[in-house]
Amino acid sequence: MTIATVGDMLEQPNDELWFELVKQNHADLFPCLPDRTRYHRILLACERLFADFGLSLANAEHEEYAIIDSIPIPICRGARYNRPREQVEASGGRGSLGWVMGYKLHAVVSAGGMFKRFAVVGANVADPTVAKVLLDPRVDDLSAVLGDCAYLGCGITAPSRSNAKKPMPWTASMRKTRKMIESVFSRMVRCGLLVFGQLNSFRSVRTKVCRKVAMHNLILYLTH
Repeated sequence: MTIATVGDMLEQPNDELWFELVKQNHADLFPCLPDRTRYHRILLACERLFADFGLSLANAEHEEYAIIDSIPIPICRGARYNRPREQVEASGGRGSLGWVMGYKLHAVVSAGGMFKRFAVVGANVADPTVAKVLLDPRVDDLSAVLGDCAYLGCGITAPSRSNAKKPMPWTASMRKTRKMIESVFSRMVRCGLLVFGQLNSFRSVRTKVCRKVAMHNLILYLTH
């Protein structure tokens, strides 16, 4: 986990090359490293550990609002959309960049930008459906969770549509706070953290997302 997380923080594009670099140049720190194949199997087995570690860093934050939204994780576009594939969990869905084949990352982040909860599902799963899983009205104050118009009717605070008969309160402060999750997603896309075209299984995609979430929260934890 240490090798993978440090590699993610240093934006190493290739896990295999990074592992070999560490194995050759830092044998004094890691004297008993496994072979490359076993290293990858260990990373897959650590999926839940990466997620729990990353989310544990956000537990210390106590802020007035949280924000929920989703972003596509495409595995292909264009002419490859209808080709048969091994990842049967992937599905077609519409995102900000048009129709994609793949998954969606649904996340609840704090006003400071830390991931508090997240899920990876097929791209065709509706936002309100996942919100009902990520948020528990018996425990969570849904009125303190900000979302966009896609979450209207879920109990989440969201801007009303222009033709709404009873508009919900939506202040400038709420609008500014909700943009935090857009900034988080934009940063991840800009850094290439959500590009998983070469992964060949849903488990690999989930593990990669867990790693990126852990890395993101760790950087915020260390710099704030």
